[in-house]
Amino acid sequence: MSPGALMRLVLRREAGRLVGVSVPNPRPQAAQVLVGRTIDEALTLVPAKFGQYSRAQGIAATAACVAAGAADLTRMEPWAEERALAIETAQEHLWRLMLDWPQLFGHKPRSDRFAILHRRLAQLGDGRAAYDLGGDLLDLVAVEFLGGFFTATREPSGLREFVERARRGGTIGAALADLIEMGSSTPEGEAVPLLPTLAAGAWAHELGGVPPTVFCEAPTLFGRAHETGVLARHADSMMVSNLLTHRHRIAARLFARVVDLADCASRLRHPQASDLPVLIDAAPLGENAGLACVETSCGLLMHAVRLDGERIAEYAVIAPTQWNFHDDGPFVREGCGWEAESDEAAMLRLKALALSLDPCVEYEIVIEDVPVA
Repeated sequence: MSPGALMRLVLRREAGRLVGVSVPNPRPQAAQVLVGRTIDEALTLVPAKFGQYSRAQGIAATAACVAAGAADLTRMEPWAEERALAIETAQEHLWRLMLDWPQLFGHKPRSDRFAILHRRLAQLGDGRAAYDLGGDLLDLVAVEFLGGFFTATREPSGLREFVERARRGGTIGAALADLIEMGSSTPEGEAVPLLPTLAAGAWAHELGGVPPTVFCEAPTLFGRAHETGVLARHADSMMVSNLLTHRHRIAARLFARVVDLADCASRLRHPQASDLPVLIDAAPLGENAGLACVETSCGLLMHAVRLDGERIAEYAVIAPTQWNFHDDGPFVREGCGWEAESDEAAMLRLKALALSLDPCVEYEIVIEDVPVA
């Protein structure tokens, strides 16, 4: 979907039960405006044309062109790429955690604190400033977001204790508790599989070349839709895994976002730590072609390019939104198969589901009642 487009999420309801979901959106491939341009022109356009997570878009575009063999083009130092991505991801996570999630459940957003942290991240320099800000973000997670969990010596023994601990952890803890008290959110059928971590070379082998528009609009792996994002990255984290086991998939995504913020903070303090996965990988994609894979706040972003000398012959972008709002993806699968006691309850759960999947574009949710025969 092009930046600035409004995504419509249409749900069908029959006798109080959500029975179907569709995402009837035109999805123009903005990447096509890059075809025929010089490499320099394309790299200048990408951050502006793909507004969401613009740093990641620019880094991905450069890495893909370098992998394609672009002459006289180099990437930033690895530590600088990682820091830029960690800063941008942390800013996006703070927006969701301090503004969007509290507001969804009627809690007071942390607007002033958010503004200070967002500005510090935007103005961050090197060395000690990055180390100190990383420590402040870790304190935010441990004391203000998840204080009820870090002050205990053991994991919660069940959901009731989890809720009690969460309520002692500020607005995010309260949102976690609210989600759990809404009831389980895992769909009746099998959940959409989580997108595994693949090296860029493996993705290049799987794609076989610059992917066509139809694939970019509805990407699959091994013929199936997958979920990308924080849950895919942190499903093995103990508390996230426990929430998944208890069928609270939306809450698991929210907890995973907090874990991911802590990872961003750790990257600011200790760049390129060996115990954290890489955020960017690139590989050749055939003759004069390259692929870059970048982890963003929303999930996996891929840029693929084929060069014709100094110009762009083909360009494709596979955005996280296309995975998570695929016609057989997690929003569609989890948005139906359940009943709500009221319109307000249905809309709250659907908004929580959409927010947990972080669509990265403006969206509206519409519930249409199916006439009873």
